[in-house]
Amino acid sequence: MKPLTKEQLRDNAAAMLAFADGKPIQFNPSANNDPDAKWLDTIDLTEIETVWHRPKPQPVSRPWSKPEDVPGPVCWIRQIDERNNERMIVHVDGSGIFSGSQIRCVMFGNEFLKWEYSTDRKTWKPCTVEEQP
Repeated sequence: MKPLTKEQLRDNAAAMLAFADGKPIQFNPSANNDPDAKWLDTIDLTEIETVWHRPKPQPVSRPWSKPEDVPGPVCWIRQIDERNNERMIVHVDGSGIFSGSQIRCVMFGNEFLKWEYSTDRKTWKPCTVEEQP
């Protein structure tokens, strides 16, 4: 087994900090510390000085950017402004978003960071999609 490089030791230090914070970590089981090897989840740090570890990559959220990102065929979308007034859009289709008054509003990208959606009108979530790193 090769000794760990400086970069791998930095990853190990980050893994120890993540572990101390209760976050998930992974290790590289390959004997050569192959960066393309499959990373495995672990809670064991007993060989941290000789085995390459890292904090487990977490999903990244991005705003809706295309019609396929919107759960549907129909969901409710709302924005609550500074005066606690709620504006709600009720229908979503592939060409954009239509409000109750049927005024077409195409709102993909950063504009959706201000909005929430629901499929049951009880549970509201940000208008984002999680992508694996």
